[in-house]
Amino acid sequence: MLYDHRNQSSIDHSTVFATLLPQLKQLLGVRKSGSANISPRERYLMEARTALTHVMRSIDTLNSLIRLVDSIPNMVIGDHIADQVSASLSSLTSAMTSLSSGDVSSSLHHSSLARHAAETSFSDPSILALLYFPDDQKFAIYIPLFLPVGL
Repeated sequence: MLYDHRNQSSIDHSTVFATLLPQLKQLLGVRKSGSANISPRERYLMEARTALTHVMRSIDTLNSLIRLVDSIPNMVIGDHIADQVSASLSSLTSAMTSLSSGDVSSSLHHSSLARHAAETSFSDPSILALLYFPDDQKFAIYIPLFLPVGL
């Protein structure tokens, strides 16, 4: 029992949790039911929804990486980034295969790995450094240095 200093009376845990539990289930996307437990079907649906979210975010991140590489000419992609992209694609394939066969737990695991690999490759420091040093800034720096040598 919790102690309320204002009323100097005890608070009943069952009333607190009776209010908290439906709100928590609503946040998790679980249907309202009389039971305090989450049914296996509800858990299955939550895991499937989370796996699909990870898959979609991974695809979005990899597409953003493709657009980024296409937008910056002469961008060098390191082998470690290529390996992470390859790992993400492999995990995405495994996640979709697992999901289509009904193995949601495996799909959730593989989709989580795919999302992590995709986001790690997209936010690699070697790529981020190129974003803040475009070609026009290179010319602005190097022309004053090498122009007198050429004259």
